[in-house]
Amino acid sequence: MSETRWPAALGAVALGVIAAFTIGKLPPAIPVLRAEFGLTLAQSGWLVSMFNTLGLVASIFLGLLVARAGAMRLCLAALALIVAGGLAGVLAHGPLLLLAGRFLEGMGFLLVVVAAPALIIAATADRDRKTLFSFWGGYMPAGTAIGMLAAPPLIALAGWRALWLAVAGAALVALVLLSRNRAAYRIEPPASDTLDWRGAAAPLRRAGPWWIALAFACYVFNYYAIMVWLPTYLIGERGVGLTAAALLTALMVAANFPGNLVGGMLMQRGVARGSNVIAAGLITLVTCAAAFAESLPDLLRYAACVAFSFGVGVLPGSVMSASQTHARTPAQVGTVQGMIIQGSNIGQFVSPLVVAAAVAQAGGTLDWQRMLGLLVVSAGLIIICGVMIRRVERVD
Repeated sequence: MSETRWPAALGAVALGVIAAFTIGKLPPAIPVLRAEFGLTLAQSGWLVSMFNTLGLVASIFLGLLVARAGAMRLCLAALALIVAGGLAGVLAHGPLLLLAGRFLEGMGFLLVVVAAPALIIAATADRDRKTLFSFWGGYMPAGTAIGMLAAPPLIALAGWRALWLAVAGAALVALVLLSRNRAAYRIEPPASDTLDWRGAAAPLRRAGPWWIALAFACYVFNYYAIMVWLPTYLIGERGVGLTAAALLTALMVAANFPGNLVGGMLMQRGVARGSNVIAAGLITLVTCAAAFAESLPDLLRYAACVAFSFGVGVLPGSVMSASQTHARTPAQVGTVQGMIIQGSNIGQFVSPLVVAAAVAQAGGTLDWQRMLGLLVVSAGLIIICGVMIRRVERVD
């Protein structure tokens, strides 16, 4: 393509932002949901992780499905699922329907993040793709931060169900707009009987995408651990109000977005992807050690959380463009993206449950210091992945 169709390309990025609203709305609502439904900390962890149940096992398959069904169809289906999941939450009067709604939202989120990159590629000239993918790498912090900022006033004004309804409404608007403007992407789904499944699955047989997926899983594990539980910690341990806790967490989350842009900028300037991943692991070690240092005042510990979010953002800003390197045909784009999102969903699923299990003690007391060991191990794995990515991509 000679020219980038910027409205279409940015519209595809916006799909990820809207999908991420479904993530950002939950952490500020957890205290309210725990009070209404009598949820324990562990049950709250399941409420978070239910969102990623399908992605835990199916991301790679759905990446292959992009090549068969077409990115446009999957994105439209994804937005419909987010709408349905939100409405299920609105109608919930017990944990089961609320969990079912989160499962549907998780399916929609997964389809968006696997399929939307193909729309970005369809609307973008080669010279602009790294820039657009650095924007794409920020869909999670951007959408999550907006969701967190919207949550407290909506919950205070009309309850948590109004928040669920607002997110479903945003997805419905996106569904209508995308359907009306599908011609802007100028792509057609390939015929199912001519798809080369072996060729589309080729990235599964190469080491590079797997190291990238593992690095992303560890990044998400750490990022989610702090993002999901920071409001609970601030409210329960520091006596911060719901609105203030949500704002502080949203600021921490939002700091990840410029970090994504820095990662994309470094890639544009020729810095190796593996070097950026190594840097993200080292930043995690330093900033998390400061965040959990009880000898430091709370302001500095919070500043370390913000620094963590910004610094570690270079990782998604770098790896989201991996399909340009590791997908050797258009059909392989969805496969590589599916592998990355598989790692993301594993991290998102495991993190809330593992952290809740580690932090919770007998008698209902919480030992938040136990999180640090988990974050250190995960950061070490990120560094190892970065070293291996450098080696693989140097060979390629």
